[in-house]
Amino acid sequence: MTTHPVPFAPGAARMFLIGHPEFTALVPAASVTTREAPDPIVGPFVTIRGPGNVGVDPMLRKPLIQIDAWVPKLQISGDTKDPEEAAWDIAAMAGTLLGRAKAQEFRGSAWTARWTDGPINDIDTTRGKDQPLYRALVRVEMKLRAPRA
Repeated sequence: MTTHPVPFAPGAARMFLIGHPEFTALVPAASVTTREAPDPIVGPFVTIRGPGNVGVDPMLRKPLIQIDAWVPKLQISGDTKDPEEAAWDIAAMAGTLLGRAKAQEFRGSAWTARWTDGPINDIDTTRGKDQPLYRALVRVEMKLRAPRA
């Protein structure tokens, strides 16, 4: 029997989100990543991570996906909307789109998602008090069925 690995759920979420113009109107597709923050930061960006993955059946997993929306201060982003609100809007749009998605296909697997919590706001000042990043995150639980051999 051949088994297939469980597909990379953050990649499935990224692919889905950047395929929706209402999401990319808030943050450019190139600024949605499963990796690190862009350098330099010139506008809003999104990071997608998989902080957990549970399930009894190795072919049916329930990965938890965390979508973090990050927005720099107004002087950097050039936006007129409050950066905390802009981050909230991006995170809420991600949760809404993923939570309402009908069954999706990704690399031979099928997934659906359930919005579990968020948006949750935070302000990251680790780069310095004069360079805050306004953050809002949502978490969704995906129900992901890996392909059978």
